Amino acid sequence: MRRKHAVILLATFCLISCLTVFLISTWVYEDPQGKTKGRHPKYASSQRVKIENRDSRERDGIHTPNRHPSFGQQFLEEYCNVPNASVSGEEGEAPPGYQLESVQLLIRHGDRTTQYAIPGLGLEPWNCKLDPDRSPSHSKLPAFINSVSALNPERLDKPLHMYSAYPQAKVCKYGHLTQQGVVQHLYNGEHLHNVYIKKWKLLLPTWNRSDVLLMTTQMSRTYHSAMAFLYTFLPTFDAADWFIHAVNSLVFCHGGKDCECSSKVMYFRKEASRYAHRTESGEGVARVLKEIAHTFEMTRSQLGSLTHVLDLFNTHLCHKIDLPCGGKTCLKMKQFETLIKHFMENNRMRAEEGVFASYAALEMNPMLSDIVSSMERFAAGEDGVHKFVLYSGHDVTVSPLLYALGIPETKWCPYATRVVFELWRASAGVARYVRVLYNGVNVTDQLKVCASSTDGMCPLESFASFIKKGVFQQFGADSYQDACMKMP
Repeated sequence: MRRKHAVILLATFCLISCLTVFLISTWVYEDPQGKTKGRHPKYASSQRVKIENRDSRERDGIHTPNRHPSFGQQFLEEYCNVPNASVSGEEGEAPPGYQLESVQLLIRHGDRTTQYAIPGLGLEPWNCKLDPDRSPSHSKLPAFINSVSALNPERLDKPLHMYSAYPQAKVCKYGHLTQQGVVQHLYNGEHLHNVYIKKWKLLLPTWNRSDVLLMTTQMSRTYHSAMAFLYTFLPTFDAADWFIHAVNSLVFCHGGKDCECSSKVMYFRKEASRYAHRTESGEGVARVLKEIAHTFEMTRSQLGSLTHVLDLFNTHLCHKIDLPCGGKTCLKMKQFETLIKHFMENNRMRAEEGVFASYAALEMNPMLSDIVSSMERFAAGEDGVHKFVLYSGHDVTVSPLLYALGIPETKWCPYATRVVFELWRASAGVARYVRVLYNGVNVTDQLKVCASSTDGMCPLESFASFIKKGVFQQFGADSYQDACMKMP
């Protein structure tokens, strides 16, 4: 009897212990900072509850060690452009017998927070306050903060006066530059300083405002990116007499009738319609978009476009932040894989069909005409021509620019992308040549008009003729104004 009674007591104790462990485990959870807390409410303000997700191990980094990276992880490796080493490239690497005369540079802003709000999701995980002790960082970040803090507002166009000189918010706002984005452009500026300032003496220590033209769109992320780049690029930053212009155009069109183009609008609408149709008619991608809308208790139309949704994924994954959750489920890496594969395929089809290329040729012609005009004026020996021009823009600046040059980018141009136009003079004569580089790679021979170029150099006359006239042949026109009247 005693043995039987002991067995019963032991069984009862085990049952009570198991129930206790179960109840505690269902009440306690671990927050993202590793602190144990009570059960999270069903709907948290940030909606990032620790719902069990089999893909969590893949969100710990851009790719998982000891595994072949997936398609999506390979995309993120390039797109996020996480700064972990100095930047390198083929900028300034001309064959013997050439002298560098001018440089015109387009940059995409650095890493930013998402631009698109999802109800219930906040921006608490993103800290935009610069901290040299937080990774990623740069050895010159402390000095950068001190220098731009004392910036004279007279150096800025009035639309930029509303912004701080650098990111300062502990909790970011939508579409704001992060510390990662600042560091990306500190590295970019440092690299191009070594090439153009130290090696080629493009700007001397005694340079002045007339030597440079600095432009940014009217958004804080492009302005802050420009500041970070210029700090490490310019020969001198604090004492120099420079000025940043704010341009009210994402493609740096400076107003007037050249920015008005009826056929450009028609090509854009036609391509946008095709792009949306390919997305919504794709069974796999349409299903995933509906799943994501359901996760956040939204309709498919409320969720927005494919790029809106991918931007939500990208901005989390580039910072190794857990993918956001709704009340019951989280976004998953397999959903991202489906969407990014479709995005790439959609872009490939866009490049083949040519509608977007027609739009891009018209959209970017004013900016490319400005670039060519500066080169021709320099070649003619005019006074007051800028040796260095900076355009601080967006992916929607870079992508159509590449298409207009005949280099369709079917990927998504990375954060802190750079496109460089170099003007060179042959030492033995007066002939001028152009080099075009995309993220450090010489792509001159990929340009429509420069396929037969030698030494990676394109004659300025050929490049200028294409921009001013040749590009309009596809429209059956002789000029920009004429092409804008030719409806598709």
